[in-house]
Formats: sequence, C-alpha cells, structure tokens
Amino acid sequence: MHLKTLPICLLLWSMLSNMFFCSTSYAQQDRYDQLLKEKKKICETTMATFSGKPESLDLLINTGSAGLKLTRPDDHGYKFLFNQAIGNGFYYKQDFKQAKDHFEQAYSEALKAGLLEKSLKSLGNLIAIYHYLGMQGKADDAAQKLKLLAEATDTLKNKSDIYYNLGLYNQQQKFYYGIALSYFLKSAALHKHIADTVKAVKSKLDYGVKLMMVSEIYIYLKQPHKALQYLNEVNPYLGQSIIFDITAYGKFIRAAVLLNDRKVALKYYNLLYSVSGKVHGKWSELVSSSLEIAALALKDKDYPLAKSYIDRADQQAKLDSNEMLTSAVNLSYGDYYKSIGNYLLAVKYYKASEHGTAIYDKERYVDLLKSLTAVTIMLGGKAGAQNYFSKYVTVSDSLNQEKVSLNLAEMEARFQNEYKQQKIGLLNKENEAKNMELLQERNARWLLIGGALLLLVALVLIYVNYRSKQKANLLLDKKNKQLDVINEELFVANQTKAKLFGIISHDLRSPVSQLFTFLKLQQTKPGFVNEESEKVHQKGLMQSSSNLLATMEDLLLWSKSQMDHFELDNEEVDVEHLLMEVLKLLRDQAEGKKMKLEIGKLDYQFVNSDYNLLFTILRNLLQNAVNHSFSETVISIHANINAEKQQYISILNHGEIIPAERIKELINDVHVNSKSSGYGLLIVKELTGMIGAKLNIFSTKEGTTTQVVFS
Repeated sequence: MHLKTLPICLLLWSMLSNMFFCSTSYAQQDRYDQLLKEKKKICETTMATFSGKPESLDLLINTGSAGLKLTRPDDHGYKFLFNQAIGNGFYYKQDFKQAKDHFEQAYSEALKAGLLEKSLKSLGNLIAIYHYLGMQGKADDAAQKLKLLAEATDTLKNKSDIYYNLGLYNQQQKFYYGIALSYFLKSAALHKHIADTVKAVKSKLDYGVKLMMVSEIYIYLKQPHKALQYLNEVNPYLGQSIIFDITAYGKFIRAAVLLNDRKVALKYYNLLYSVSGKVHGKWSELVSSSLEIAALALKDKDYPLAKSYIDRADQQAKLDSNEMLTSAVNLSYGDYYKSIGNYLLAVKYYKASEHGTAIYDKERYVDLLKSLTAVTIMLGGKAGAQNYFSKYVTVSDSLNQEKVSLNLAEMEARFQNEYKQQKIGLLNKENEAKNMELLQERNARWLLIGGALLLLVALVLIYVNYRSKQKANLLLDKKNKQLDVINEELFVANQTKAKLFGIISHDLRSPVSQLFTFLKLQQTKPGFVNEESEKVHQKGLMQSSSNLLATMEDLLLWSKSQMDHFELDNEEVDVEHLLMEVLKLLRDQAEGKKMKLEIGKLDYQFVNSDYNLLFTILRNLLQNAVNHSFSETVISIHANINAEKQQYISILNHGEIIPAERIKELINDVHVNSKSSGYGLLIVKELTGMIGAKLNIFSTKEGTTTQVVFS
C-alpha cells in the first residue's frame, strides 16, 4: 500500500468504527426502551383486569421485579409503576411486610417523578398496611397527608379513592364510624358516574367495593336492612373477580347473622366456600365468616355446629399466620368454652387472644376483658378477676371517651354548619336592604348621568373629529414610508440590472464573438485553415465554450442569489472532493499556460457550507489565479485552520505583486472593472458574504494568496 493512502485508510476505518458504535448504541437504547414498555404494559393490563387469581399476583410480582432490574437511576416513572405492581401482588398475598417496602418505594418515586396524583394510590395502600403491621404512628401520618391532598385534587377518580382510603382509616383504625360512613358515601357517589359511563370491569368492581364499605358501616351500626340495600347494588358485579365475590359474600353473611337468618347466612357461606375453593389461598374472609356462623350457632346453643365452624376458621387462620385472624379465632374458642362451662380452656384461649385483640379491635378487647373477668371469677381467681376488671374499666372508659370525643366533634361540625347557615341568612337580608338602597341611589344617578351624557356626546364628537384627522395623517405617513421602501427596492433592482448588463456586455460578448468568428470562417472559407491550425482553434474554442458555460452557470447562480426568498442549502461539504472537482475544471486552461495545479495540506475533511456557492467561489478565484500567474508556475490550494480556530481555504499563485492599495480597491470596489476582475471577483465578493465567509487577499514576493475564511 502506498504511504500516502495509509492516513486515508486509517481515517475511513475510524469513521466506520464510529458509525458501527453509534448504530449499536442506538439499537441497544431502542431495545432497552422496548423492554421497559413491554413490562409496563403487562403490569398496567394485569392491574386493570385484576381478578385475584394467584397467577395474576405472581405475574405482577415477577414482571415488576424484572422491570425494576431494567430501570436506570432517573427512570422514576417506571420505578413507581413497577413498585406499585409488586406491592399490589404482595398485598393480596397478605405479605404486608414486603408490600410495605414496595409501596413506600412507589410513593417516593412518584414524588420524584412529579406524579402527585399517582402517589395518592401508594399513600392509601400504606395507611392500611401500617395498621396491619402495628405501625399506627406512620398510619396516622399517611392519613394526614392524604387528607391534606384531598382538597387539592380535582380528578374525580382520585378524589373518590382518597375518600375511600380515609373511610378505611377512620373505620378500621380510629373507629370513627360516622366519619367513615360519610367518606364512603362521598367516595361511592363520585365513583358512580365513572362506573355508569365506562365499560372497564375494574372501574365497575372498584365502585362495588366502595358500596360494600358503606354496607360494612351499617353492619357495624347494627342496621342490616340498610347494609343489604347497598349490598344488593353489588349483585350485578358478582362473578367477575374471585376477591370481589369473596368479600361480598362475607358481608352478606354478616348481615344475615344480624338478622338471625341462619338459612340465608349458610347460603352465602356455601357460595363463599365454593368460590374460595377454586383457588387455594389465604382468604381472611373465610376466617371471619366461619366465626360469624359459629357465633350464630352459639346464640342458638348449637354447640357442635359452632365448634365445627370455629375449627374451620382455625385451620384457615393458621394458613394465613396473621395475628389479627388468630386472635379472633382464639376469642371465639374462648366464647365457645365459656358457653359449655369449660372455664380453664376459656381462660387459655382468651389470654391467647388478648394481645392481638388489644391492637386490632378495641371494642372486642373490652368484651374479652369482661369475659376474662367472668371466667376468672368462676375459677375462683378473685385477684386475677380484679386485675382484668380494672383493665376492662380503663379500656372501656378510654373507648367511651373516644366515642364522646367523636360525638363532640360531630356536634361541633353540625353547630358550625348551622352557625354558618344562620350567618348566610343574615348576610342575605343585609344584601336585600343594601340592594334597595342601591336601587334608590341608581334612580338619582340616572338623572345625573342624563346631563353628563349630553356633555359626553359633545366631547365624543370633538374627539372623533380629532381622531379622524390623526388617522388620516398616520395613514399618509404610512403610505409615504411604503413608497420609500418601494423606491429603495427599485433602486437596488436597477443597480442589480446594471451589474447584470455590465457583466453580460463584457464577459459573454468576447467568447461568443470568438465562437461566431471561427464558425463564420469555416463556412465562408473552409480551406483557409489547415488541419493543424484547425485543431488548435478547436481546442481553444472548446475552452472558450467551457468557460462560456461556466460563465452562464455563474450568472444564473448570481441572479438567483439576488432574489428575495433565496435560501442557502448548507451541508457537510467534503473539502478534498470539492477541490479536486474545481481543479479538474481548470486543469486544461492551466496546462495551456504550462502551469501545475495541486492540492496542498488539508487540516480538516469537512466544512459546513452551501456546496454550489462555495464551488462557484473557488472556481472563480482559481480562474483569476490562472489568469494572473506566470507560465510554468505551480498554483496550490490548501485547507487550514487559523489561530482563531477558523477554517479557511487558500489559493497561492505566483504572478505580479499586487500593491496593498490595489488589493483594497479590489475588495471594496462595487463597480465592475473588466480588465482586472471582470464579473468573477464581483460574484465572489457577494457570494462569500452570503455563505457567512470573509475574503482576504495577500500579495508578497512569495506569491499572491487568496483566502476564504469561514466564521
């Protein structure tokens, strides 16, 4: 391989390597985005069509975990979605510890991504989970944040969900059932419009869940008929989700138990057992429903039936391994053994239930302490009974105090509402009185306005007259300015026309005259020119024709550049290719003067410019160099970078030294001087300015250098 071609090969190899690296990087980026979108779609679809089946829970956990591994540190939106999906999976598997961790992460990532409304979902989940894990302080903090955000949220769905979560918080953790009922009713009312207008199953099931929570409060308030009223609205949504069906059947059972309707209770219990049997899982509703049937049997003194349902609840609670459920089962065992007179076993189960019941159900804890006091007395343990009774009094007083506080709060809210209504009434009366006064004042004002209007009409007429004259003057001034612009444009057009005719008269007439003279000579005296002279003249004519064509192209390009809407077509121009094309065009002319054209040092490969304009500039400059160079000299073209980091192309030729004053005239003279520059330098000066470059000319003993410097 020739040594001169080695740098070019290395450069090509570097370019190909960079292109391959960039294309590979883009392909990897596209693949990365595609994988994230696929995982996101799976999680969103699964949550939107959630059925409660174990495989759907595993799909959420596995897909979310795989998605998290793909995310980068700043992918907060994706991290929120994947953590929320994993949290939902663990939540319905009743693995509250892992659910807590992922919901906390989801909430944090939502805030980082600025997804305030989406963060509400994670915050609502955390309220319940903190409660289940005995972290009541954190649950209270989360509920307070949610309450503050409720008024700032205007999205119907989000507001409905906030009210729902606040209802759960007040029901399950604070036992403020009146406030909880108010929140649940607001939540259901807001969601009803969504459920009625959309076809999505998930949205309709969410509405059903909110109706069930309203019925839950009425069950607690011992109003089973009201509870059934809302539960019956849930019937159309049954059969679409296992979790939904199990929850609904559990509430139907509790309402039937309150009505002492064993037949209906067993009907829904069998439906519950049938649905839950389709999918093996930790169904807490099976535990509570079994205990409800057992309580109904104990009330009817059907002890064997009661024991069988408590045993069923115990088996299911052991699968769940949840203190809330096991404490409820132990409490039912205590009630059962107390009912049959086995006080030792009753005490044993009551004590086993004491810790969990104290945490999760204060009202049942009061009943438990009361029962412990009774059975301890039956066993003769007066000291122990006294201890339990003291606890009973303390907890009962505390619970009653909470209820009193709640009642006082509700009374205060009612009072404030009535007070505000009274205040509004008084303000309305005051407004009516003020309106009467305003009416009287208005009548008096109209009399004054009538007189003022007459004066105003006169003033308006004067003003209109003044404005008309002012507008006429402004319009005249505007027309004068437009006329000035038109005159200026006409002046420029005349100058351009003068330039064009001057160029045509000098630079086109000569080559056309030569061509015409030679053709006329051949026609009139074909034998006058011998064969050798004819070849010489033909070569000259070919050169003249080539120059004529180039001249025509330059004129067309220059004329086009004078148009108002001319736009540059900038691109990355290959400098070496451009210079070779320019040299090729003028090589024959140079050889006629025994000159050599060569490309010198190239410090850069590409320059950003308009190819056609730059080609025309360099061809004209090189043609001038050929015209003004001594015979048997070398003209070289270089592409370098100056001290100011500017790219420039220079042409060095060897001819007569041009004085500095003459160079200044050539650069600044706007008139065409046919003998020296012709149209070429005129075009060069204008086109160089159009591409944002600067023309420099230096002439010394070493030669004349013409530079095109790019800004």
